[in-house]
Amino acid sequence: MKKLLVALAMFPLVAAANEHGLAPGTFELSGTTTLGFNSTSSDIKADGVSMDKTDTSVFALGGNGLYYVTPNVALGGRINYRNQTIKDKLNGTETTDKELFLGPAVQVETHVAPEFAVFGLLALGYESASVEAGGLSADGSGVGLNLEAGVKYFPVKHLSFDAALAYDYASINYDSVGGVTPKQTISGLGFNVGLSVYF
Repeated sequence: MKKLLVALAMFPLVAAANEHGLAPGTFELSGTTTLGFNSTSSDIKADGVSMDKTDTSVFALGGNGLYYVTPNVALGGRINYRNQTIKDKLNGTETTDKELFLGPAVQVETHVAPEFAVFGLLALGYESASVEAGGLSADGSGVGLNLEAGVKYFPVKHLSFDAALAYDYASINYDSVGGVTPKQTISGLGFNVGLSVYF
């Protein structure tokens, strides 16, 4: 009985939130960047002598195409591209790591006010990667996972600004190099900002 009373008490709040939701049949096209164009420098010294001095730059972009099957649930696809370059200033070497993710996605979204919504997104799919270092290169592929949780601000009905905390994971097997088959596991947290349009 208590559960029924709580459900009845919550109904007006849920109904008010959902009346601002997106209509089934709405298509969402999103573009995000992981605060891209990041650049960091590292200079490790021992007794005043540089032991390791590197510059790291990261460029990351992503996009979603989602179709709302209900006001709160959307299905579709996701694509992410990431390019990381590490330059060693002491020996002049450069390592470039490129990754591409492509896979299906599901998003759950709830409007908490006319102009605001909270959302969570899950994407699981194919991950490809290539690494170049010291004149050598290797290609690989595997599985990737993207998770996001964040908020959307709607200044107008068909446009939103999005911000989310994101977790990415990938397990990649590379082609054999010199009889060795490297395997790479990548995981990390990031803060994504983006823009979505609705049709």
